[in-house]
Amino acid sequence: MQQNSEHVNITLKTLIFDLDSGDQETQEQTFTGEWTKKGDIDVLRYKEVIEEAGTIQNMIMIRPERVSIKRTGAIQMNQQFQLGQKTENIYQHMHGNIHMETFVETITFTEDTMPRVLDMNYTMKLNGQIERKHQLKLQFSTK
Repeated sequence: MQQNSEHVNITLKTLIFDLDSGDQETQEQTFTGEWTKKGDIDVLRYKEVIEEAGTIQNMIMIRPERVSIKRTGAIQMNQQFQLGQKTENIYQHMHGNIHMETFVETITFTEDTMPRVLDMNYTMKLNGQIERKHQLKLQFSTK
């Protein structure tokens, strides 16, 4: 079982669709971090600095049919993406807490080539408000 970490370049792109208004929002971020392969689990770790909040440690664990995103520091969250299931968590930040309800429609992970690509489609409700559709694409490759 390989447990050596490698430095990687990470690109995270999210498209958010408001089903009621038809509005669309796009977010794209790039990071450098570390990738470790442990059996059938890919683990990414990277730091994110937000001016008004501070430093956030991010850990993403990619397993078949399940993805976990854990954030600690200025923002705290432990979000589970489970294929075909509704999951809930609390997003804690400096302005208060947000209740998140997520339903994952698809998870696809291309792991046999570089860059490795994770694609997820899911719906999300924040604090019980209007449901919005999300498309997440995470790519990473060794430096």
